[in-house]
Amino acid sequence: MLRKFYYLFLTVALLGGAACSSSDPDDSDPTPPSSETVLVGQISDATTGKGIAGVPVTDGYTFTTTDADGNYRLVANRYCRNVYYVTPANYKVALDPSSKLPLFYSTSTIQRYKENRNDFKLEPLPAVEENFTFVAIGDPQCKTDADVTRWETETIPDIKSTLKSAQESGKWTNAYAVTLGDITFDNTVQWDPMKKSMSNVQIGTDYLPIFNCMGNHDHDATQANTYTAQTNYIQRFGPVDYSFNRGKAHIVVMDNVVCTTTNQSTWTYEAGFSQQQYNWLKADLDLVENKADKIVFFCAHIPFRNGGTGTGSNVNKDKYYAEVLQLLTQFKEAHIMIGHTHYPQNYIHSGYKCQSGLPIYEHVHGGACGAWWSSNLNVDGAPNGYSIYEVKGNVVDNWVAKPTNQPESYQLRVYDGNATYTGSKNYSYTWTGGGIGGSISTPGVAGLKDCFVVSIWNDDPSYWKVEFVQNGQSTPMTRVSTRDMCVVSFFFNECGKNTTTWNKSFQHFWKIEAPSGDPAKEENWVVRATQTIPGSKKTNVYEASALQTDYAGFAH
Repeated sequence: MLRKFYYLFLTVALLGGAACSSSDPDDSDPTPPSSETVLVGQISDATTGKGIAGVPVTDGYTFTTTDADGNYRLVANRYCRNVYYVTPANYKVALDPSSKLPLFYSTSTIQRYKENRNDFKLEPLPAVEENFTFVAIGDPQCKTDADVTRWETETIPDIKSTLKSAQESGKWTNAYAVTLGDITFDNTVQWDPMKKSMSNVQIGTDYLPIFNCMGNHDHDATQANTYTAQTNYIQRFGPVDYSFNRGKAHIVVMDNVVCTTTNQSTWTYEAGFSQQQYNWLKADLDLVENKADKIVFFCAHIPFRNGGTGTGSNVNKDKYYAEVLQLLTQFKEAHIMIGHTHYPQNYIHSGYKCQSGLPIYEHVHGGACGAWWSSNLNVDGAPNGYSIYEVKGNVVDNWVAKPTNQPESYQLRVYDGNATYTGSKNYSYTWTGGGIGGSISTPGVAGLKDCFVVSIWNDDPSYWKVEFVQNGQSTPMTRVSTRDMCVVSFFFNECGKNTTTWNKSFQHFWKIEAPSGDPAKEENWVVRATQTIPGSKKTNVYEASALQTDYAGFAH
């Protein structure tokens, strides 16, 4: 049987490709094991001492559940590095005593071909948190000490002060955070500083549990195989594929970076999942009871969007794209939480409807670091920041894209489509004729002449309505794709950027022709943007009544 298991593992690895997960290590021991590696233990209630029945337990490959006395026994995959459990909704998230980071996994080394005992004691909640807050943080991506300092002195304090202020008025209670990959930026020196920066983050009298997710830049490209490329992350934050429950929500975090080449000189990747990862996810979701009455959050680094082929930009169609999306439709409501792009984008998967009839909603979050800590901006002009989701029962009741060191109401900018932007390097840019920065030509959009141009970085094509209101008369605006020419000018003139990375079109702009043909001369106007939350139908209204004419707020 052991030999059969060994050949089955090789088949799974070959079918799954060279995934950057614990499914495809460099096999230093090619002989079948002579005995089993067994994981045993008990999960018990810390108050009563009694075992907790029915808790899912995994080695990252397969699952079991605890018996009536809270005991589990699992024959481990030979490459298992931790045994861990899915936190039940009626128990607290266990925190490391020193760091106050989530500790839902074993920390002792798994002894191969032996019995390994790991017991877990869980603190019961006074009541299930039917309402809770989910903080999604895209790409801290710290490479230098200066980057870590900005993260520590800007992003973390903003999260703390925003949540504390809200909780004092009864809002955004029971908060949990998840980073969405690229914690570091190809620099292993920053792993410990970044762990320290997320440790002991206190909101009032409570600590904010910050869960983490692997990104492409978190894989150690100096390692000789994909298995060890995850080591830095696992040593500090635990398993890369895991889940936990809060209220009526099931939250899954997975590494969707698929390594195609890993050696000392070359490292390339695509996006998606191995067969082993897909099997793990299916087994995880199969253990969730009453899925049609629950909400699922699926957290990963690289977007799904409309899928891809041979790319690291979207989950590839041949790497379980459709299969994973289909699994998520088993829930009443499904939200995919993503980073990677350094610009925000909301994508509605209209072909994948959940049990409520709502499509899967994908939130691609801009970076906490924005455009790699070069300014206060992402590459599209969206401010550095993070997002806060308020969950009530089995729906997302509300959310906001929170800009760092700006009020929650800062959700849009209004520009004059006739404006010219020139900076210290004397590169000039317009909305209609573009410009040249260094060696990069930036085309404009002819249809923006004489128009008000509005950037709304958290918008989508279905649930946002944007109006131009003047003297009490409202006119709908039209959604268009363009570049933020004021931001492009800032990047090229003031930040020394001159590559296409800093010069992309985005479809979160809205336009309307000024009645006089000159936006700068118009009076008594306001741009009103109304967001409707899909599940709750709650609305948020954001307004701006002045033109952004310069680089104010762009520089850090």
